[in-house]
Amino acid sequence: MALFGSSTVPCPYCYNQIDLNRLVFRCTGQTQAGRSACSPAPDPQRQQFLGDGTPVMPIISVGGTPLHGKGGAVCADCGARSAVRCCPSCHSLLPHSLDAGSPLYGLVGVRASGKTVMLSALHRELTKTVARRFNAAIDNPGGGTGLAKQLQDYDTEMSKQGGHLPQQTQVGQKSAPAVYEWRYDVKGRIRSTIFSFYDNAGEDFASEDRALSIHYLGQVSGVILLLDPFSFPENVHRAREKGITPSQSDGPEQVLASLTSVLRGSHNVKKNKKVKVPVAVVVSKIDAFFDDLPDNHPLRQPSSKLNVFDEAEAASLHDHMAALIAHWGGDGLLRSLEQNYETYRVFGASALGAEPDYRAGTVNDRGRLPHRVAEPFLWLLAERGFLQKQG
Repeated sequence: MALFGSSTVPCPYCYNQIDLNRLVFRCTGQTQAGRSACSPAPDPQRQQFLGDGTPVMPIISVGGTPLHGKGGAVCADCGARSAVRCCPSCHSLLPHSLDAGSPLYGLVGVRASGKTVMLSALHRELTKTVARRFNAAIDNPGGGTGLAKQLQDYDTEMSKQGGHLPQQTQVGQKSAPAVYEWRYDVKGRIRSTIFSFYDNAGEDFASEDRALSIHYLGQVSGVILLLDPFSFPENVHRAREKGITPSQSDGPEQVLASLTSVLRGSHNVKKNKKVKVPVAVVVSKIDAFFDDLPDNHPLRQPSSKLNVFDEAEAASLHDHMAALIAHWGGDGLLRSLEQNYETYRVFGASALGAEPDYRAGTVNDRGRLPHRVAEPFLWLLAERGFLQKQG
């Protein structure tokens, strides 16, 4: 899916632009006879960008200067030949199918919007339910490290009887993003793409100034904006009844305004133009409002099982969710989306499927039943043309 033959692409781990013709390579340790072997050690670049001090084999260099290239390099120290491609900035292992068409997606929101829980549910849905639905192979290249490992651990903990919800992501906390590779057959032709998610701390999006520090949004192909339903004006009383303290300053409209400011600046959008980056606005914890909806309401129905993206279903859900948002006092949010974005869609989803004990921070005894978690991401892939649409 490379675009126009370009060789430049954001690294899916550190989000810095890299030239695929000028990569660095990690020594394999396959030492030539008679030469001393290289030894694993913490990589300062990985520590700086990702907070990862795990010992790894060194980047191939001469006189301390890394060798750059496209196909491979020979280690000057041990003589090993390597084609293990790494990012020149953060020294992360790059998937072989990474190209200039590989999308990066941001999932952002404020504290208590449920980003980490949603990412954990999305991780499970992608690698299991979605993979089966599209007859695809969806994997984590390089194995479970960084955020991908954390999401697996959170999934295991929340799947236990009385499992606990993850702790809040801390401001400044560094972790390698969760990177995925999707491969599937479309009419006899293998299609593949790499995509990446990052879990920011909620406070990073609590104000425009903090939002401007999130440089990865300048590289994204699409954004999933997660909103807490209890932060809408008409739901504040319900939040307090459940032991939730709603934010007084991080309302949905303010969060969207911060995101819009970042995207306009980082993508050089003129003031009289709309942002072209597609935005999926997701109201989380929708299960808390199921009792307000009839059993046959579209938001309560299970996701489509078609091996294409059901555009007609998604459009209907958008209309119903928008009506609910307006009912909650979020009509200003809807107007802001209309005035600022060329392409947007609103969704309702639940990472757990049943309300947790908010005071105790434990999962409902019914267990986890994720509801429509993957749809915002599938919509972004369909908008990009990677998934076929129907309806």
